[in-house]
Amino acid sequence: MGPRFEQRVKRRKINRMLNMAIAFVFILILFFGWQLLFADDHPSEQATQSDKKIEKKKNDDDHGHDHEKNVEVEIGKTEKPKEEVTEETTEETDEPEEKQEVIETAGDPSSNILKEIVNPSWQPVGTTQSEPHVTTFDESSVDWKEMLDAVSYATGLAQSDMIVWFIGNNGPNKAVATISTKDKSQYYKVYIEWVENQGWKPTKVQQLRQKE
Repeated sequence: MGPRFEQRVKRRKINRMLNMAIAFVFILILFFGWQLLFADDHPSEQATQSDKKIEKKKNDDDHGHDHEKNVEVEIGKTEKPKEEVTEETTEETDEPEEKQEVIETAGDPSSNILKEIVNPSWQPVGTTQSEPHVTTFDESSVDWKEMLDAVSYATGLAQSDMIVWFIGNNGPNKAVATISTKDKSQYYKVYIEWVENQGWKPTKVQQLRQKE
């Protein structure tokens, strides 16, 4: 057991330590390599799960949009007939009534009537009187004033621009008035009749050649 033996023992110890160190380093390499591989695989799984969530959300959104479109289509189908009915009703409502034309007839040249005018659109002028109505030719009465309203309405002359020559009876609930313009250039005979609860209504206007 000389120096050579001791050297051999030392070398064996050193080799054993080196082998252990190499083994330890190899184990560390394997451990960290496995950690790295696991870490790489885990994000991939997370990414895959995220992709699946995104795809699911997109499908849900698409389904929601499709549902909205279906609702819109259904609403459109339901409301369209209403719109068509409304348009048809509006067209019927807005359709102007047939305008009734004024009828003018020339008088006999041998008569005092220049022309006769009948307007089917004439309406009663309204009244403040109650029924039963009694025709009154008193100039201070309400009936007289309302008769003048009807005469003014038929001729288009304001009461302040006309001269009233005569208003008299022309039958039950009927009257006739003779008037002229202030300058006496035009003379008219106006026929009116009483409409129950609505007042006096013009029925005929005759333009005269001269005062009767």
